[in-house]
Amino acid sequence: MYNDTGTPLLTPAGSLFDHETLMNPTTFASDNDHENELDLLLLPKDDENLTEHIQAPESDFFFIPQVKLHDGDGSQRKRVLVLCTGGTLTMAPNPEQGGALSPVQGALSDFLKSMLELTNDKMPKVVVHEYSPLLDSSDMGPADWQVLAKDIKANYLHFDGFVVLMGTDTMAYTATALSFMLENLGKPVVFTGSQVPIAEPHSDARQNLIMALIFAAREQPICEVTIFFHDRLLRACRAQKVNSGELHAFDSPNMQPLATTGIAIKENDHLSLPPARGVLRVHTRMDTRLLALRLVPGFDDQILRHTIESGAQSGSLRALVLQLYGTGNAPVVKKDFINCLKRAHDLGILVVASTQCHQGSVMMGKLKYSQFVLICSCLVLIEYMYSSL
Repeated sequence: MYNDTGTPLLTPAGSLFDHETLMNPTTFASDNDHENELDLLLLPKDDENLTEHIQAPESDFFFIPQVKLHDGDGSQRKRVLVLCTGGTLTMAPNPEQGGALSPVQGALSDFLKSMLELTNDKMPKVVVHEYSPLLDSSDMGPADWQVLAKDIKANYLHFDGFVVLMGTDTMAYTATALSFMLENLGKPVVFTGSQVPIAEPHSDARQNLIMALIFAAREQPICEVTIFFHDRLLRACRAQKVNSGELHAFDSPNMQPLATTGIAIKENDHLSLPPARGVLRVHTRMDTRLLALRLVPGFDDQILRHTIESGAQSGSLRALVLQLYGTGNAPVVKKDFINCLKRAHDLGILVVASTQCHQGSVMMGKLKYSQFVLICSCLVLIEYMYSSL
């Protein structure tokens, strides 16, 4: 899109594209023309809570951009920022590897230029940012989650919604983390990817991407972090990858989808979260000194004891998540196991009880007294995690 002088219209993330053009951002969240303007909207870092804030402009409502999103372009189309980290979706024949499929920088942007669906007036305008290098999702961790959260924050006031493209293997982890890192989120953040590379004729990437863009730019958006895959929109912190060989790769076994797609979009309105009641707060502090342990019959208690003792001594273990049987059952007749948990509690290690079942939950009423300590520790851990974020 261009103004009257023929100069491309810019956002903090780069140039907008119209029916003929699609451009990667020339600079990402740092254009000189907008840097000072954006700085005025950002509060200093809160040293006490180690969080960062975004201040809402002076308005009766939060999140109304001080620089109106659609001024000057003669259009009311929504704007969506697509952040691409890599994954199967970005794979294309790579000449440097003899034509073998691998993540290729720029393949996504080239593909979007050929998508006639994006020329439809019902679709949003899209700005694409491809990170470099593109990463396999198994290589992504908390540091990468922080980058995503900060980039969403930096561009928050200039887009109606956000789509994050990444590999599927750890998508549920990343999306769940961002659902807690982005407090008081008032715009949709939709994660998606594909099971088949975008360069393949039968790829599921096109449909997943189109629907993610639609959910990110709806007139009545679902303002939370979600995952769209195949035919359903899932709450991020309830989703998990359930199938590595089918297009229906994600589900939330213990919760209904927020929406399903077919001839029409069907929403489960009763699951909608209440509107954000404050300004966006972006939490970037995380503690990775945590161990998740899945119990199996006949496990060796001494391994757990050694892990607890050495972890406490070195300071490398702050919390222990136990995946227990059924409704939270543990082998109470194994005194060594119970003593291990007591020892962990005495050493200041938080212990959480969870269930290995995909549906249902831990039931406190069926727990023995020794197991009740686990649930109390779980509540303490939740409070600790919120204070540490």
